[in-house]
Amino acid sequence: MGNDVKSTAPAFPGREIILYEIRQALGRTAPGGGSCLVVEGAAGTGKSELLRLAGMHGEASGFGLVAGTAVPLDTGAPFSTLRRVLRENLPARDYALLTDRQTFDPLAPVDRIVEYLRRTTRLRPLLVALDDAHLVDDLTADALRNLIDASASLPVLWILARGASRTPGHAQETIDWLIREGAARHRLESLSPEAVAEITAELLGACPDDDVLALVARVNGNPFLLNELLVTSLSDGRICVQDGVAVLLDAEPAPAFRQAVVHHLRGLSHECLRILDAVAVLGPRFSIHEAAGLLGRNPVELLPLIGELIAASVLEDEGPCLSFRHPLVRETLYDRLSEPTRTALHREAAATLWREGRSAPTFLEHLMLGRRGDGDGLTPAAPHQEARFVPPAGQLALAARRTAASTAPPSAPSAPSAPYAELMYRTTLRYSAAQVQGLHGQMVAHARAALRIARDHGDRTNRAHHQLWLAIALTASDEFDQAGEILAERCDPSDHVALPWVRPMWHYHRAQLKLAAGRLDDADEDAVEAVRICERLAAPSLAVGPLALRIRVAVHRNELTEANRHVDHASRLSAAASGAALEELSWVTALLHSAENDRESALDTLSRVYSGVPKRPLLLTREPHAGACLVRTAMSAGDSERATAVAEAARLVATRNPTVASAVAAAAHAEGVLCNDVDRLRAAVSAYRSGPRPLSLAAATEDLALAENDAGARSTAIGLLDEALTRYTNHGARGDALRVRKTLRSLAVRRRTRGRDRDLDPVEGPRARWDQLTPSELRVVRLVAQGLTNREVAEKLFLSPHTVDSHLRHSFTKLGVTSRVELTRQVLTHEEIPPAGSG
Repeated sequence: MGNDVKSTAPAFPGREIILYEIRQALGRTAPGGGSCLVVEGAAGTGKSELLRLAGMHGEASGFGLVAGTAVPLDTGAPFSTLRRVLRENLPARDYALLTDRQTFDPLAPVDRIVEYLRRTTRLRPLLVALDDAHLVDDLTADALRNLIDASASLPVLWILARGASRTPGHAQETIDWLIREGAARHRLESLSPEAVAEITAELLGACPDDDVLALVARVNGNPFLLNELLVTSLSDGRICVQDGVAVLLDAEPAPAFRQAVVHHLRGLSHECLRILDAVAVLGPRFSIHEAAGLLGRNPVELLPLIGELIAASVLEDEGPCLSFRHPLVRETLYDRLSEPTRTALHREAAATLWREGRSAPTFLEHLMLGRRGDGDGLTPAAPHQEARFVPPAGQLALAARRTAASTAPPSAPSAPSAPYAELMYRTTLRYSAAQVQGLHGQMVAHARAALRIARDHGDRTNRAHHQLWLAIALTASDEFDQAGEILAERCDPSDHVALPWVRPMWHYHRAQLKLAAGRLDDADEDAVEAVRICERLAAPSLAVGPLALRIRVAVHRNELTEANRHVDHASRLSAAASGAALEELSWVTALLHSAENDRESALDTLSRVYSGVPKRPLLLTREPHAGACLVRTAMSAGDSERATAVAEAARLVATRNPTVASAVAAAAHAEGVLCNDVDRLRAAVSAYRSGPRPLSLAAATEDLALAENDAGARSTAIGLLDEALTRYTNHGARGDALRVRKTLRSLAVRRRTRGRDRDLDPVEGPRARWDQLTPSELRVVRLVAQGLTNREVAEKLFLSPHTVDSHLRHSFTKLGVTSRVELTRQVLTHEEIPPAGSG
């Protein structure tokens, strides 16, 4: 018989490799010589189906079959698994040894079973398949170890399947021992999209349409969930077949599917199920601290249970966050919660996320779901969506109009008896609506109202929080002096015990104010402090915003290596960051790509931001001149549609804030870049001159200069470029200054550089001169810097002394040095010198 057993048994799409390995093992076993395979996989990955198909392959190839499944109750009954598996196969007198307690001898059954295997395999080879082997009782585990070892010379193939959860126990230890002794190990992963599509077509007997494929994609390649979803949807009339095409009529899973999911989780411990019920309320992604806060537990206590859920492939580790591996599982758990339980959990989630410093929209989402109705016309996102506040556009606009209806600042609602939480809820909701819509004046008014409510109720914690709100609103409104007075106050850690995230955010928004005012070094210092505090608070996702600010400062200062380091750091933390922080990170990363002349990457990075405009102008509210940058990036890629949408968003913000100079200037700036319109850019420069943002003014002045030059006004352009250069230089924006100098050189104008600016100049600076050295010259100067003579360098590089002299002269000329000492300084500046004599 050949090594590859032929079989007419059915296939299992996505499991072809493991089935091939099983057929190969059957082929090797048939002539004589036993072996063992261990199949591992999370619940629902198809272990049982794989063993069934293996049995079919074996029987079709002339094997005898002994198959069985361990169950949780087996663990407490000696030989219970072995008795059930062998009941139909072992002779009565031998089977009695497994049940007779009076004559029980632990070794006798093993010897008799080995004899049975010898007799049986004289007639034909044997396949023994045991599902859920991790649940066998201790005596069965010991018997398996001895039986598999004793049958190594017999034509017996053992296939053991176990779950992914590695709960400690004798059975697990036995399987691990078998693997160490040579048993082949195969892990079942999620099915590929191609396999899912093939199984879908096979089960439905028709080609699935795009909606059906989108539905089955929600199972994330889990065969059990896929089968149950399709079967229940088909039987419930949610999928129908028309002209050979499977069409989706209702994307909501059938009730029978929900029941199947609950059954699917039956193997988990009671405590794990309690955790899942709770965290289903938090959304698709959550942190361990958030789960612990919701459950009222110490995070350390949850770690073993979280590990069990990850091992069982119910949850996944996504860096700083955890997520549900299968969204449909979370939806089912959420839906089966009773209304009172769900409401209570949402209330607790709101409090927990508030303490953990999650964004206001996320907090509001749970606050609203924890209430029975609301009076502001705002509705939360569907609970199956990611936990963030996504009100319908019409309702949000209505709320914005309501809050804008009165010119007087809002005050506490007229009913003085309204509970404090209700008052704060309504004010928080109105502030968030105003912020999303870019209504700066209303942001200021609602922040002041929140402060009054907190003060009237003696709430020191919320008072500090809403002071921060007010500072943000005042910064957006160009009221830098007032915002500075608030943020200049000492940030006492004792003020923020209940809301520890206020302290790093205090530093972050102070850094934003300083950056807007052109104080780059001061802004960077506060951002560094914000990141440090976030790390100490074990709240790394809060550091994304401060790191984004540090990226922007580094780009302004032409410290691109440092900027890339911050991008890597922020990217690792971004999984749990809020939408606003992610938008800012996308924007500043695009600025870095643009500084590196990588326009394609800049455009790709900004896809998240472009998709939100003009309906979500939040970034333009926080960073007014971002509009012009976004327009420029889109235009450089020939994407006029995106560029126009950004300009419209900037104009929308300006229309809503006609008295805010920066908002008006930013709209004119974006429109001017879009159309290369000199008049609009002049209007932008004029408006920026009356505002407090010097770097934004410099950027608009630079763009106006380019437009003037295109219009033929070269001398006007040069004057504007000189103005922009002076402003950039005065504020330490060396990268921007170098860009302007390059533009001036293209107009045949050279401006003298001094100090560090000269060092960083892309044409005249040492970095550029160093980059002019050829590889051969670099090899020579590196060795000279180590102290070697010309002759020693020649010997080491297998060159003539004359060639070394020539390379050295050229290097001296290019670097502008006259001695070996100066040359060594240059090498020390640009490279690390290895020890003399190193290879």
